[in-house]
Amino acid sequence: MFYKAVAPGNIGHSLKFADAAQSVARHGYEGYFFDAGQDFTGSPLQTRELLEQYRLKPAGFGLPVEYRKGEKEYEEGMARLPAFLKFAQAIGVKGCVTWIFPFHDSLDYQENFELHRKRLTPAARMLKDHGMDFGMEFIGPKKLRRNVNFEFIHDLDGMLELCDALGTGNCGILLDAWHWHMAGQQFEDFKKLAAPGKIVCVHVMDAPPNIQDEEQEDLVRRLPGTTGVINIAEFFAGLRLAGYGGPVMAEPFERFLSRIPFEESLKIVMKSLNSVWPD
Repeated sequence: MFYKAVAPGNIGHSLKFADAAQSVARHGYEGYFFDAGQDFTGSPLQTRELLEQYRLKPAGFGLPVEYRKGEKEYEEGMARLPAFLKFAQAIGVKGCVTWIFPFHDSLDYQENFELHRKRLTPAARMLKDHGMDFGMEFIGPKKLRRNVNFEFIHDLDGMLELCDALGTGNCGILLDAWHWHMAGQQFEDFKKLAAPGKIVCVHVMDAPPNIQDEEQEDLVRRLPGTTGVINIAEFFAGLRLAGYGGPVMAEPFERFLSRIPFEESLKIVMKSLNSVWPD
C-alpha cells in the first residue's frame, strides 16, 4: 500500500531534513522526500539514525543535474552526482525523479528526444548501479504548449517511450494527478503502469473550479479534495490497480502555505490528504 510522505518544497517551505524530521513525524507522515543539495551532506549515518528515530521512510529525491541547459551545466551536475548517490544509497533511498519540460524553443521533437536520451541515460544507469529507480514526470496542461516553437512529451505514452529509449530497465513515471488529468489520461491507462518500478513517486492535488482544462494554469492548484475537479478517488483506485506501494505527496502550490509556520502547513496538508485517502 502506498503511504503519505512530504517534501517541504512542495508545500512552500525550505528546511533541512534534520530540522523537519520531528515535525513531519509528529503530524503523521510516513515518509520524507529529500533535497539532495541541502540534505545529502555530512554524515549519512546521522540521517539514517534520524529516519529510524522518527520511523520515517526515505521517499526519494529530485535529480540534482541540470540537463536542460548547456553542456557545461550538465557536466558539472553529472560530476557531482556520484557523491549524492552514495549518500542516498547509504540512507536507503530507492527512487529519484525529475520532470520533463513539454516544449523547446529550438529543438524539434526528435532532436529534443535524442538530447534527453543522451543526457539522462548515464544518470539512469548510475541510479541503477546504486539500487534506485528513476521516475520522469510528464507535464500535461495544454495552455503551456500554446504558441511554442516545438512541442515535446506531455503525456503517459510519450514518457513511457522515453523510458524505453533510455534502456536501463529502472525507468518509470513520477505520476502527478494534475498532469494525469490535464493530459486526458483515462483509468484504463493505469494498466500500462502495472509492473514493479513503473510508478516511482506520486503527487496529488486538486484544481481550481469553474475553469476549463484548456485554461488551467500549471502553478495554480488547490489542496487535495477541496474542489473535486480532479477525480482523486479514481486516481487512487488506479494506483491500487497498478500495484503501487510507494510515497504519495501533496503538491498543491497553495501560496498561503508558504506564509504560515511549517508546522501549520504540515497539519493542513495532512488534513487534506486524510480527506481523500482510500480506506
